[in-house]
Amino acid sequence: MESCKVADELEELLREASQVFSDYVRSSRDPQAPVIPRIEKLDLNIPEKDGMGAAGVWDDIQTICGAATNTWSERFLYKLYASPTPIGVVGEALVGLLNNNAHVFQASPIGALIEDKVGRQLAELAKFPVDTAAGLTFPGGSYSNMHALMVARNRRFPELKRGGFAGAMAGSEWRRPMIFTSAHAHYSIEKAAVAAGIGLDNVVSVPTDAAGRMDSRALRALVEQAVADGGAPFFVNATAGTTVLGAFDPIDEIAVVCADHGLWLHVDGSWGGPLALFSSDEELGRYRVDRADSFTVNPHKLMGVPLQCSFLLMRDGLTPMREALGLGASYLFHGGSPNVLDDVGDATMGCGRRPDAIKLWLAWRYHGTLYYRRRLAAARRLALDFADMISERPPTALGCWRLTAAPQSTCVCFWFVPGQPNLVPLPAWGSATRLLCARLNSLGHVLVDYATVDLPAGPLPTFFRLPLNSPHVTKETLASILAAIEQTAQALVDEDPRCFLRDSS
Repeated sequence: MESCKVADELEELLREASQVFSDYVRSSRDPQAPVIPRIEKLDLNIPEKDGMGAAGVWDDIQTICGAATNTWSERFLYKLYASPTPIGVVGEALVGLLNNNAHVFQASPIGALIEDKVGRQLAELAKFPVDTAAGLTFPGGSYSNMHALMVARNRRFPELKRGGFAGAMAGSEWRRPMIFTSAHAHYSIEKAAVAAGIGLDNVVSVPTDAAGRMDSRALRALVEQAVADGGAPFFVNATAGTTVLGAFDPIDEIAVVCADHGLWLHVDGSWGGPLALFSSDEELGRYRVDRADSFTVNPHKLMGVPLQCSFLLMRDGLTPMREALGLGASYLFHGGSPNVLDDVGDATMGCGRRPDAIKLWLAWRYHGTLYYRRRLAAARRLALDFADMISERPPTALGCWRLTAAPQSTCVCFWFVPGQPNLVPLPAWGSATRLLCARLNSLGHVLVDYATVDLPAGPLPTFFRLPLNSPHVTKETLASILAAIEQTAQALVDEDPRCFLRDSS
């Protein structure tokens, strides 16, 4: 039978895939495995007639694996994610196998049930009201943030849903919608403002304190000034784990400002959100988000779920999303169904949806809640230990180490300062970081990143930024990276004794 042939073909492919994939992970975890591959000439042409079949496709798959950045290595410390857990890979394959579309219940009934359960479970961990809160998945934190803004916009200005800005601006009572976000917030908030028609000129950048946290007093002053100038503030974005410093905005203080002025409070926890969900009682005060109206969290970052898996949690459930965004397209959403859940696609700006909640649910069932508590606690401890390692590391003949700021989450930022810090101008700190990072990464054995931010005292020179996302990273891993930076500095000076004396900014 044809159905048996399909199953047999899948079985054969999966049997081979199991061996190829596990061999890839095994080789990727080798201490000598490169993190950045050297990509040779690749044949990427598409066959014009017959395909290559199973005999040729495995060569292609191995070529892809060999040319891919190695996120399974503990020396991949580049961006805000790392390798998935093994059960995460299985979950990703399961989603592909089912090929369900999570826009209407009948197209993905088990996906809808799992999404509802996981969303409510996450909302409960966020200390949202259990009788109302719910959550939906989106393809990344940027889309979660955008949906939060769109819901807040249409709730505050319901006339925009039908009349748009052209119609609204014709009214005599029209005032400019304005949103407020930290100067260190992710750029997705500004992009969402563009998509929502708010415009960049109506995104108010709120200064931070010396630790990179939004200044709540400055927020209040800016909101009050906006009102006095005839604007209509309606949305504040706070961040739980900023992209660069990993800072947590003072959400309780921000919530007071929002309550006083009737503003929607969204918390972008795309990276640091899991710390707010799974931290111990002792740490919870630092990370609490329970006063937010909406909250973004990306399990594909600190929790090891495969890309992409993002949840937008809503304090008042999905009804505000349906009211703000729903169109009730009758060819999709038939209504009057005896299903236990309503179709959720109408609560989003899209149509087709992957049931990504399955990946988190399966991993959560496999590992249990305690695993995530331990994983995040270990990452937090490691960040503090790494900060101590940097502060206490003795200087070399070429320079010394300086911590940029005490880590607030699992991101550690620092400099290797050539020479004596009090004799080296700050711009040279930054140019040294960029030079060291470029050379170190070019060797292929590690992959690290750098960044810079502005603080009240002025812009910081470019520094190393290492996010600790993978449970495979150890203190030994981090010590070896510090040593590699020192060795790279020595190699650069051997080539050009004046290499660190130039400001390349």
